[in-house]
Amino acid sequence: MMVHWGADRRQETPVSPRQPVTRIRARNFRSLEDVNVQLAPLTVLIGPNGSGKTNLLNVLRFLATTARFDLSAALQEWRGFDHIRRQNGRTGRVEIQIEGEVTDFATSVAPDSYTLVLSQHSRSGRADLIRREEFTFKRRGGRGRRITVSGSHVTITEDDQEPVRRSLASAQTTGLATLPKLSDEEGGLGIRRFTEFLSNARLLEPDVSAAREPARQYGASLAEDASNLADALDTLRRTEPDAWDLLKSDVRRCLPGLRDIELVPVGGSARAVAVQLVEDGLVRPMELADASFGTVRLLALFTALHEPDPPPFLAIEEIDHGLHPYALEILVDRLRAASARTQILAATHLPTLVNRLEPQEIVVCDRDPDTGASLIPAISSDKIAAAIEETGGVPASCGFPARWAACSHDGSAAPRKRRHPDLRGESQRLAKYRRTGVGREPSPRRPSTCPAPSHVADQKGRQPRSEPLGRGNQRSGRGVPGGTAACRRCPRTSRR
Repeated sequence: MMVHWGADRRQETPVSPRQPVTRIRARNFRSLEDVNVQLAPLTVLIGPNGSGKTNLLNVLRFLATTARFDLSAALQEWRGFDHIRRQNGRTGRVEIQIEGEVTDFATSVAPDSYTLVLSQHSRSGRADLIRREEFTFKRRGGRGRRITVSGSHVTITEDDQEPVRRSLASAQTTGLATLPKLSDEEGGLGIRRFTEFLSNARLLEPDVSAAREPARQYGASLAEDASNLADALDTLRRTEPDAWDLLKSDVRRCLPGLRDIELVPVGGSARAVAVQLVEDGLVRPMELADASFGTVRLLALFTALHEPDPPPFLAIEEIDHGLHPYALEILVDRLRAASARTQILAATHLPTLVNRLEPQEIVVCDRDPDTGASLIPAISSDKIAAAIEETGGVPASCGFPARWAACSHDGSAAPRKRRHPDLRGESQRLAKYRRTGVGREPSPRRPSTCPAPSHVADQKGRQPRSEPLGRGNQRSGRGVPGGTAACRRCPRTSRR
């Protein structure tokens, strides 16, 4: 492991809010053979099943577990090194790197970075795990300083001084777990910043069954599995009444008929609180235990997004799961507002959600059909922006998913066989019809009604109207492209 401070530079005035994570690099981590993903304050991963969205989130989950409990606990959670290393028939090392602005003097041009490299060597019939770490961060003054760890040995060197040596308790113990105990002068302060950031990152994956239940009152923020949802809501109500009122207003907009959200004490020796929903037409409030899956999950998401003092990083798996398309507009607004307080990385399958995002907020994920390796990003944000500018459309109709089958890893055209060769021409005819009214509107097979009519509002400001879908359904992102391009079936995503 190596810790290095760069030479002094005049501190620049930041032109954008500080981002704890600006880039994630991973090699041979499960399906991530070699990915390099740049993140924004709000980043949404979009792609078909098996494209690597979850594995990119799992990179942060693995590092968070390592920072909280050490490397052995992180590997045990994944059932050993073989289950995190890419299964491509070749032996190789796993490399993970994150860059960002974690320490006090990091900037966008001189970011902090943490690298973890894991490999396995066989000796006398036994497989030994070899690990190497590297920290790079900047301090206000002084020359460059480097900390190198080989096994359990730590060496701190400075250009004009004798090396200082330290020892770790075990060769399997990471610097994230041990080196924060170093003095500030030796580099402990910067490493403590890394450890605190990774330990406090929230990887939200609500357990709806647990979230329905009453929770004891600890005055805590929302847990990663949302099992203390009632307590988190009660804390928000007592400490931030304005945020509480805004949360209720947002939930009412998403749930027609909802009048109020009540928090009631639960009897017993332990202090606990339960959530009740007051709805029109019901003579008594409804317990959250009787609410729908989507209602409970929506409440957990909005709770995380309305907290005034959230963790520095929030990752959300399948953010659209269980939500009606009409709720997506409000959800995106809240994601953007919350991204001013915490950096957000979310994953989705819905192009209807992506239609409401800016190109720089989108990362398209795909999978190489020959090797199974994840291609992230499969299309650059510049190409998405250029396609939107060219067609005057929305992201899901201009950059993807219709072009997934025609793009290589770097976004350039790649000659691949199309499963449905007529879709491209039909898409172009439909887009022209909606823009100009010239030509005929293609008749899709198995017509139905699009549940998200806002997708088809034309460019002249006329009222949106429902449009027929093609084969498939809106949830899986398949239907007719153009104004409803988010519902288009594409050759690559048609596979289950």
